[in-house]
Amino acid sequence: MYPSSHVRNGCYFFRTRVPVLLLFVSLLYAAPVSAEPRPLRVLFTHDLHSYLSPHSVRAADGRVVEAGGYARLAGAVSEARLAAGGACLVVDAGDFAEGTLYHTVFSSEAPELRTMGAIGYDAATFGNHDFDFSPSGLAGSLDTAKLKGARLPALVISNLRFSSGDPADAGLKRAFLDFPVREYTVLERGGLRIGIFGLLGRDAAEDSPYSKPVAFGDAAENAGRVVRLLREKERVDLVVCLSHGGTNPIRSRSEDENLAAKVPGIDLIISGHTHTLLAQPKVVGNTVIVSAGPYGERLGILDLKVGRGAPVSIAGYRLQKIDDGIREDREVTRQVAAFTQIVEQRYLSHFGYAFSQVLAVMPFDGASLDSLYAHPGENGLGNLVTDAYRYAVRRAEGPNHRRVDAAIDVLGCIRSPLLRGRITVAEAFQTASLGPVQHGWCGNTIVAPYMTGADLKNLLEVETSLAPSKKDGHLSVSGIRFSYNPNRMFLDRVTSVELQGDDGVFVPIRMDGLYRVAVNSYVANLVDLISTKSHGLLKVVFRDATGAVSADPDRFTVMDGREALREWVALARYLSSFPAMDGIPVVPERYRAPEGRIVVAASWNPVALVSGGNWLTWSAVALAVATLFLAALSVSAAMRRMQEGNKSRNKS
Repeated sequence: MYPSSHVRNGCYFFRTRVPVLLLFVSLLYAAPVSAEPRPLRVLFTHDLHSYLSPHSVRAADGRVVEAGGYARLAGAVSEARLAAGGACLVVDAGDFAEGTLYHTVFSSEAPELRTMGAIGYDAATFGNHDFDFSPSGLAGSLDTAKLKGARLPALVISNLRFSSGDPADAGLKRAFLDFPVREYTVLERGGLRIGIFGLLGRDAAEDSPYSKPVAFGDAAENAGRVVRLLREKERVDLVVCLSHGGTNPIRSRSEDENLAAKVPGIDLIISGHTHTLLAQPKVVGNTVIVSAGPYGERLGILDLKVGRGAPVSIAGYRLQKIDDGIREDREVTRQVAAFTQIVEQRYLSHFGYAFSQVLAVMPFDGASLDSLYAHPGENGLGNLVTDAYRYAVRRAEGPNHRRVDAAIDVLGCIRSPLLRGRITVAEAFQTASLGPVQHGWCGNTIVAPYMTGADLKNLLEVETSLAPSKKDGHLSVSGIRFSYNPNRMFLDRVTSVELQGDDGVFVPIRMDGLYRVAVNSYVANLVDLISTKSHGLLKVVFRDATGAVSADPDRFTVMDGREALREWVALARYLSSFPAMDGIPVVPERYRAPEGRIVVAASWNPVALVSGGNWLTWSAVALAVATLFLAALSVSAAMRRMQEGNKSRNKS
């Protein structure tokens, strides 16, 4: 028997300390069993651009092979997701539309969103080209997807702003509410709460002429606001940004790297818009940035370790090629085939073409888009496209044709290369695929306004001064030859402009002359951007045949009978016009390489730097002379003071 004092002490122990111990144990078991980071696999794409079907690419060994296709992409997603168990996320960073014949039924059938839903995408954001169909066109696609899609990805964008009272975006605002499109979404995967939000970058917003009156706020400002919501209100473990901003080798222009630096609370950025392929992730602070390249040619597979309150770590990263080695998903194959039939019935038949109809054969290897962007300037494909403008306008107008002196296109409107072998209607469309519904049908139209020689020179300055900082702004021209000196004053580098006459002879333009110039409607709607990018120093205006200024590019639309002439139709007709061999037109060798339409004549000769200069050059010269004059006066005054000082010392 224990002494009574021991009994009393024992009772006290159980009355006071055991409950505390039990509370401690219960709290211990209520806490996470392990502080070990949890695995998460992120499957990602961006810039799919309606490439539902496989398309031709040139392999490393020079062969033309098929790549991409949503049925194969679905097979790759299924396999990668199965290997990850439940801890898997599938996302896209925008521009899911605009690029192939499938987007011609964007509003009425929503093939992109419906097929992405069938693949199993969890979330996606918008890119600038998803607004190319105007706010009402995008609203139609969202409504159709909601009505016909069995499963759809969540759509997120946090810096979109509707107008305060313009009815032009009222339908899209309603469609956003009905879909619904939100600023962010929160998903749970593998025991993790994941916050996902979307952004449209500054450059992408500038490249969205058809989105008005919809506007886009500052990406970093809105990202900071949403990250705070996700961290503080939603208590997420991981913040994922689907950014249509992009990266750039020049860090100051790399929007998503700058975003990561300004908003350190983002764990992962899926970076779209610039079509970048990052062989390895970029890491800025604690933010991981990844890109898989465009058109569904690769599926990004990123394996992370996510710990609560700690930076994410990369456990694995690869970009899986989507090729014929991947087993196609049968349901998606069937779905894409159905959309192909709809496109032929509702769109192509109107223009008298078929999806796989052969237009011509290319006997040589055309340059890839990667090559065109890596080595900007004149190229064979750009020459082919702009020559097609002039040919097709002449054919469409027939006996009423008014001479087109020049044609101009920008690299950003050339969406796909033409490779060795047979060129189909679908491939020609992909090359010149941009354009919303205009005059009743999808596709850029050809417009042919008049311009003065001075306006034409200003437009050509885009190649010399603006395109180096905006790579998709490089020019292609037809009927025109111009030279520029890259060492001259900014915005005054074009030194000569000549137009080719009917006899083939090039003649210098007159600054006060009036010339008819063919461009596509996308370029026509972006001419105001020239003034913006040049801070108002360059201005380009369109005129009618009398020289009167007109602010409406649409009034210069080239008509083909009762139908507006489409850019892709112009290209298709030109390809079909070449001399045939074995019954198939053959693309001439002249389009293999540049032929001297754009000449770079670099020189530091003082005369070459100022000859024929505009007011910018002469203002710079005047400023330099004034600066030298003032410097000379200052030196002279200083020497006089020194001499006077010496005289004073000598006298003393």
